[in-house]
Amino acid sequence: MRTFSFLCALVLLVSTAYAVESLLQSFTARSTGASVTIEWRTSSDAALSSFEVERAGSDNVFRFVSTVPARGASQVHSYVDEDVFAKGDGSNEIQNNQLQYRLKLVRPDRSYTYSNSVAVTHSVSSIKRTWGMIKEMFR
Repeated sequence: MRTFSFLCALVLLVSTAYAVESLLQSFTARSTGASVTIEWRTSSDAALSSFEVERAGSDNVFRFVSTVPARGASQVHSYVDEDVFAKGDGSNEIQNNQLQYRLKLVRPDRSYTYSNSVAVTHSVSSIKRTWGMIKEMFR
């Protein structure tokens, strides 16, 4: 009986991973200097209620950034992360400029799966970096 349970769990894990990969056709992130633009294309959003964008800094801990609603059909989605200077989450993003993003694909019953992560080097000028740090002090 344990073997059967293990095989069922393995099949569920593989089918869930396959469902995420077949749902997401592409997932990219690029730095624009002032922000990071995350884009992804889906084959269908019908089984989802939303996408949650998560970001990790040098500590490799993913944290919630924003929610993007699913639209039901094959779509190109995007999110512009203008708050890449956030320091209150415990990460060390400003010094290293290395960021990772992933998507949490949320179904209507609140169950979810994660996409693979994508990495981006966020390059900003020293003036923008200083201004971002000043703004963060007053949040």
